[in-house]
Amino acid sequence: MKKFKKYTLRAERNMVCALCAIVFLVFAGAALAGWLAAPFPIGAVLTGVAAFALLFCGLLAGGWIRYTRRFYALAASPDCPAAIVGGGLCVTFCAASPEQAAAYLRESAALPPLPERYTREQRSARSDAAKDIRARTLGSAKTFVFPAVCPADLAALQNKTCVLWRGTYAEYRAVFDRCGIFAAHAPLFADE
Repeated sequence: MKKFKKYTLRAERNMVCALCAIVFLVFAGAALAGWLAAPFPIGAVLTGVAAFALLFCGLLAGGWIRYTRRFYALAASPDCPAAIVGGGLCVTFCAASPEQAAAYLRESAALPPLPERYTREQRSARSDAAKDIRARTLGSAKTFVFPAVCPADLAALQNKTCVLWRGTYAEYRAVFDRCGIFAAHAPLFADE
C-alpha cells in the first residue's frame, strides 16, 4: 500500500499554528523572566529574540493559513472547473475546460525527459517546449498546484471534473472510491 499524507490541510494548519504559538510563548516567557531576574541587557536581548520569534512564527502560520484557505477556495470555485490529479495525489486546479486540461496533460507527457546529465541549452529547450504546450493547450488560463494532499482532502474536489491518467486511476482507485471524489462528475482520462 502506498503511503499518503496522514493529516488534512486543515489539521496541518492547526498543528503549525499551535506549534508557532507554543514557540512564541516560550520565547516571550524567557523574555519576561529576563526582565524580572536579570540585568537590563539580558532582558532586552531576550525581548528582541521573542520579537523575532513572533515575526517568524507569524509569517509561518500566516503562510499555512493562506495555503489551506486557497486550496479549499479553489476546490469550491466554479472558476476552476478542472482539477488534474497526478501521482502522489498532487492536485493542479485549471481555470480551463476539462478537455483543455486533458490535452495539456497528454502533450506534456509527450515531452522527452531531460537526460541525467543535461546542459543549460537542453534545459532551456525543454522549458520553452513546455511553455509552448501550455500556451497552445491552456492559453492564458491560470493553474494552481498543490503538491501532495491527504486522501480526505480529495473529497473537496467532488464538484470538479478530475483529469487523470488511467494508470493513476488504477493505482489510487481504492482512495478515490473511499473519498467519493467522482460522485458528481465522472473522471476524464487523458489517455483516451
